[in-house]
Amino acid sequence: MMSRAVISKAWRSSTLSPSSARISQHHGGPHVMMSSMQRRKLLSCINSRIIRSFSSHNKHDNRIHDVIIIGGGPSGLFLSSLLSSYGINSHLLFDKRPKEELLKHPQAHFINLRSMEILKVEMPSVYDGIQREMPDVSEWEGFHFGGSVMGSSGRRLGRVVHPVKKPLRAGQSGSAILLPTNDKIQSSAADDESRDDDYISVCRPAHLAQNKFVSLLLNEAKQRQGGSGETNLRYGEEVIAIEEIDPESQSQPIISIKTSHGQTYQTRYLIAADGVHSFARTSFGIPMMGQNTMQNLVNVHFRTNSHLSKMLMKDSDQAMLHFVYNSQLVGAFVCHDDRKGEWVLQIPFFPPYQTMDDFSIGKVREMVWAGLGMDSNEANECDFDVLSIRPWTMSSLVAQSYVNKSNNMVLVGDAAHAFPPAGGFGMNTGLQDSHNLAWRLALLLRSSNHHMASSVLTKYESDRKPIATQNAALSVRNYNRTLRIAKACYLDDQHPALLTTVLGSPPMSLLPLETRQGMFRRLVRVAMMPLASLASLNSSLHANHIERNVQSILESGGSLPLVFPKYEIGFSYEHGAHSKKEDASNDTKGYYPRMRVGYRLPHIILEVWNSSISHARDGWSVLETTSHEAEDPSDSLFITLTDISSQLRKVLSYDTPVFTLLVLGALPASSLTSMRQAIDKVSNKMNTPLIMANILPEAPSDEDNVSENIITLIDSQQVIWKLMSEESSDTADNPCNAMVIVRPDGHISSVEFG
Repeated sequence: MMSRAVISKAWRSSTLSPSSARISQHHGGPHVMMSSMQRRKLLSCINSRIIRSFSSHNKHDNRIHDVIIIGGGPSGLFLSSLLSSYGINSHLLFDKRPKEELLKHPQAHFINLRSMEILKVEMPSVYDGIQREMPDVSEWEGFHFGGSVMGSSGRRLGRVVHPVKKPLRAGQSGSAILLPTNDKIQSSAADDESRDDDYISVCRPAHLAQNKFVSLLLNEAKQRQGGSGETNLRYGEEVIAIEEIDPESQSQPIISIKTSHGQTYQTRYLIAADGVHSFARTSFGIPMMGQNTMQNLVNVHFRTNSHLSKMLMKDSDQAMLHFVYNSQLVGAFVCHDDRKGEWVLQIPFFPPYQTMDDFSIGKVREMVWAGLGMDSNEANECDFDVLSIRPWTMSSLVAQSYVNKSNNMVLVGDAAHAFPPAGGFGMNTGLQDSHNLAWRLALLLRSSNHHMASSVLTKYESDRKPIATQNAALSVRNYNRTLRIAKACYLDDQHPALLTTVLGSPPMSLLPLETRQGMFRRLVRVAMMPLASLASLNSSLHANHIERNVQSILESGGSLPLVFPKYEIGFSYEHGAHSKKEDASNDTKGYYPRMRVGYRLPHIILEVWNSSISHARDGWSVLETTSHEAEDPSDSLFITLTDISSQLRKVLSYDTPVFTLLVLGALPASSLTSMRQAIDKVSNKMNTPLIMANILPEAPSDEDNVSENIITLIDSQQVIWKLMSEESSDTADNPCNAMVIVRPDGHISSVEFG
């Protein structure tokens, strides 16, 4: 049996790690010499402004809040709700943007497999809202490549469909399938039948525009904060100053912030979720490492009217992404919701030789019409509204450190990393940052040991930073996959870069900027002229050759993937798990379940034994597939083992993070008392519940032998024992009586064989 020492060691390994060296941070700048008179005038001016800003309307909040979050996007809102679920109600959230702005622009749109799993168990109302509001999967499972969005107007170079209709099977690749030119997307191989037991997750990925997702998260955060939701979520209020102070009454420095409303607040922990240009991160001198400018783009958000939407909803034209190449436009259309007409067009942008004048509403409308494959003069009742035109810079960056020197400021989301959008890892990595951080903050705030912060938050960084680095590299490879398709159309991404270099170097740089801008525009038009053949259905030697090039790439699996099983749920927090360089050819490799330290606890179908159901039915992550649905609420309940700690926390109504001790095999009655005592001692010492669950290969013959106080789960297929046997390297190991400790975020902390 597992001793108290083993249980304690396993708990500590999941939260603590040796402190790592930090780069010393300092703030400095150029010194300006002033006369004494100038200094007095400057100090007088500063003092008067400070007095005015702090003296009116009682603008100093003397409380020390547990947490302050800067940034109210997906990562910040998700973290706020998680903290509320852990009973950390003394937290505030600030975002300089008005709430309405976040609810307008779609931005990110893909919610991957792991994020959906977390949402299903942590925020079922948000999960249900996503399922309710997202378009039908048949509308977004495909990517199209061609001369226009509408296949009836331009050359269709290729169509691929991704395996998103059903949960993935163990080992199933995430690669897209190239469809024959005239096939409908419904012919996808993803429609094959599989047993529930073969699936690797209880969930599927989702496609929902970020503004709609944020709306769901915002409502959830408000509800979890109760009556304080409106006052604690401060949109339209910018944090303009951050100061670290060391009051005598505190053993750990606290952080003071000042907002654009002239108010000051103090907090034990400051969370930077304020994007790639994070004010909080730069305030603590933490740099971003990587490629700062990979490509400039312009995002055009437009909404089609009902007539145009109907034309675009033909089966052969429906897709999430449309990569369009013609003489008037090279860009990518993102269909957020075909039925509601929500679209975004991404267009390459090359400043300073292009300016936003090149993307006026009139010019953008012409580009959109050309990309859709329609003549605006013949559109009849079809039309669209341009809602916004925004430039942005695509980067691949990861923060040098996720935590400041005092271990009281932490980065999450885009403040910690920025990726190319290809593959959809940006928002998902941020959500999973928050998921990893929330339970750590809850443990720290419940502990009287302030020295724990260094170890606990260092472990957060050692968990999440390698994942961000890995996802950044994957996103760059995905972006390069899109460039490969463009190159097949004889558009080389190096040509604009070479042209801008030439125009920016002598002797060309001696010419007026306006002259060089004109030269750049003319040369780009000339380069795009051959693509006119793709805007027509007529056969031509040039178009035929391009189609063969593109088809060759798609047939060999060179398309931009949408599903990445081993990256979405197969990542590990085990030290050194991501040290080797990944082979790009394996990016869509299938996932195989592992019962190894650091990995997510795999999806295994378990039956909750009747004597355990009395605890509660709400809170379990119940299977949604028909073969395991109970007709009567009193019938057997089938759940997934994934995220078992979160499930048990909700079922047993804990408002604190919990660890789970999975005991495999029958528990002798003689050992129950000593095991409970060991668990209680560890729980009390760590101030964190450790819940025991017993997994059996079959239902007990005598229900009276099953303790009412132990959660009993039945693995009738004995999947967990098979997985444990695969991980055992010692013939003396006995997987029949093994024990597994699971962290609050669903990752394995410890595996001990009997």
